[in-house]
Formats: sequence, structure tokens, C-alpha cells
Amino acid sequence: MKRFCGEARGDLVFVLALLMTTIAYLALDYTYKPALRAVPAIVAWIMVALLLLDLASHLKSPLGSFLRMRLNPATERAAASVGRQIEAILWVLGFAAMLILLGVLYAVPLFVFAFMRFRGERPMAISALGGAGMLAFVWLLFSLVLRIELYSGLLFGSG
Repeated sequence: MKRFCGEARGDLVFVLALLMTTIAYLALDYTYKPALRAVPAIVAWIMVALLLLDLASHLKSPLGSFLRMRLNPATERAAASVGRQIEAILWVLGFAAMLILLGVLYAVPLFVFAFMRFRGERPMAISALGGAGMLAFVWLLFSLVLRIELYSGLLFGSG
């Protein structure tokens, strides 16, 4: 694959496509009432900022090198094997399935526990503490502070 700015062109095309999609989403978002667009606009602006940082990190310059080292030191390591990439995708798909079936309040702490225990190889007690901490955080933030009813899943939903 041809190189541009020291990186594979496909990497840059992907980042640019994602940036254009995010900008289009942001433009569409501003057609909604302010109350409806508040959170999506914040997320989109953060995404634009992160994508611009990513683009700058692809530059073959001192700035690009600095950004790569400070923001993503993993770029200096060898690429992950196909097996590791498939494993990562399976973790995400498993989490998505848990969200659909169990709902947010069960899926998030279960995923945090499982990921810490099996992928992070942390002790059982630390993994359980991480899962319990995420449960407390999600419940406090969404149920008490924001008063948002979270998705309860296909298995536990009422209807």
C-alpha cells in the first residue's frame, strides 16, 4: 500500500471518512432543537477533536511523532495478530449481546468483571470490585443524578 505522511493511505482514508461522517452528523444535529441536540453535539465535537488529533498524529513530523508517543504509545509496537484482533471483536460483540439481552445495569458490571478477570488476568476480588464500582457509577449517574431509565434488556424488560 502506498505511503502518505509516513502512514498507509488506507489509515488516513478511514480517519478522513470518519471525520466527514462526524461533521455531517454534527450538521444534521444542529437542525434539532437545542434541548434535543445537547448531548449528541457534545459527543460529536469531542469526536471531531479526537479525529483531528489522530490526523495530526499521522504526520511524519516532530508533531506527529510527539502525538503518537504521548497519545498512543502502542503504535510503536508490532501490529496485533489476527487472533488477537478477532478476540477483541468477540469481546465487543459479547458486550453488545449482553446489553441487548440483560440490559445496561446487568451487562456493564458483568462485562467489566469478565474483562478484568479473563482478559486482564486480575484477581477475582479486584475484578468483582471493578464490576461493582461500575454498577454503582452507572446506577448513581443515570438513575439518581440524570433520572434516566436505562434499557432493561430482552430478558428483564417489561414488555
